[in-house]
Amino acid sequence: MSRLVLIVLVALVAALVLASRLGGALGGGVLLGYTLGAGLAGLSTLHVRHVARTRPAKAMAALTLGFLVKLGAMVLGGLAFRFIPAAAERADYKSFLVAFAATVALVLPIGIWSALHERRKSATATSATQA
Repeated sequence: MSRLVLIVLVALVAALVLASRLGGALGGGVLLGYTLGAGLAGLSTLHVRHVARTRPAKAMAALTLGFLVKLGAMVLGGLAFRFIPAAAERADYKSFLVAFAATVALVLPIGIWSALHERRKSATATSATQA
């Protein structure tokens, strides 16, 4: 999990630098997209990890649920920043969508890989202990 945290923090610094250079609504969209994307991808990873440990047969359903939640958040956020004037003043919908998608594409695979790696390690330790 430490690799995931390190990558999320490095991506946060990159998002902050990019947002400060863009400024205004473009920068706001980058920050909001990163924050929501990283948060939902992290929660999805934790949920998949929990389900894989407790009910392995339901792991694919947990992964699908996480995908649908992220898709819904992306669509609702994009529509809100596009058609609600008060929200559009704070964040550009295009920069929000790009930052959200990029963050999810970065965080989710690494988080799932980390969870699978830990699961394999614990399964190997368990089988070595039983032998």
